[in-house]
Amino acid sequence: MGVFAHPDDELSVGGTLARYATEGAAITVVCATRGEAATIFCDDCATRETLPVVRTGEMECCCAELGVQDLRWLDWPDGGVSDVPEAQAVAQLVSLVREIRPHVLFTHPPHGGYPHPDHIGVYERVMAAFSAAADPDFLPAAGPVWATPKVYVRAIPVEAFDVIPNFRDYRIQLNGQALAFEMDPPEHINAIIDCHDSVDARIRGWHCHRSQHNPNGTFSLMPEEMQRQIFSQEYLRLLAHNLPSPPSTPHNRLEAGLPEFTHE
Repeated sequence: MGVFAHPDDELSVGGTLARYATEGAAITVVCATRGEAATIFCDDCATRETLPVVRTGEMECCCAELGVQDLRWLDWPDGGVSDVPEAQAVAQLVSLVREIRPHVLFTHPPHGGYPHPDHIGVYERVMAAFSAAADPDFLPAAGPVWATPKVYVRAIPVEAFDVIPNFRDYRIQLNGQALAFEMDPPEHINAIIDCHDSVDARIRGWHCHRSQHNPNGTFSLMPEEMQRQIFSQEYLRLLAHNLPSPPSTPHNRLEAGLPEFTHE
């Protein structure tokens, strides 16, 4: 189960989702907003009025390419995740966690990947729900408690800033601010997932999000062969767990450490 702020944020772990979909995992992606406040990078694909519907369709397209079977929406305001009362947001998420009972939960890292307030707001609410869903005193009406075994977030290794052209200097423009991507130190790299066989699905998913393709962006200018090379592995940080002990670092399977699975 992945919980992300905007359509296209699911691609932060898109290769991993696509790989596990082909292996038969049941995958739910929850998107907090419809992305209605985003910049539109195409003249013919969306207007300010149609953007929520367009980005909804783009997300549906991407999830289909990745093999995600279950897409949910929270319909929180784009750019205003923090305006949603925390108690309301956590209750929504706890209800979903207890319904879906995921073995693995994905969300944004504490720094957001880049410091978008919505990313950080989703991270904070997901982590609160991770704890609350396992608490029998919290919202009993939401169903039986569920202690999610593991929470992963995307990690960007330092080397990526040297391998990806212009990545070190690339900035996301948001409300007059230029936001840089955050690199993760080696101790944050807890899992390295081989996505060689799923990277093409990730690339197809990226093409779905046409309204968000900045023509001057790092990935819009990158040849697909380079994308295949760069995204053939995904790096994850194990942010929290409810296991007797964490799996070894680095591990190469999401199910590492889960007693009901045999792979390590």
